[in-house]
Amino acid sequence: MMLPCPFHVLTGLNCPFCGGQRMVWALLHGQWAEAFWLNPGLAIGAPLFGAWWLWKREISPQAALVTLGIILLWGIFRNVLQL
Repeated sequence: MMLPCPFHVLTGLNCPFCGGQRMVWALLHGQWAEAFWLNPGLAIGAPLFGAWWLWKREISPQAALVTLGIILLWGIFRNVLQL
């Protein structure tokens, strides 16, 4: 059973992470293309962020702000285009 997104329940809009649970479920079942289309931003961003963190082993305040900005822009973009 998938938990509902509180942001979506309250606003009717998709948060940057909406579809993340279904994306992980699809990945665990080897459905890579479906996982990508459930949340392309998270499918691309999470591995890149993880690799970057492993390489640097720290997150500077500037990097945290850039990451937060990208997440917020993705949230706006996906609602404007209805992704």
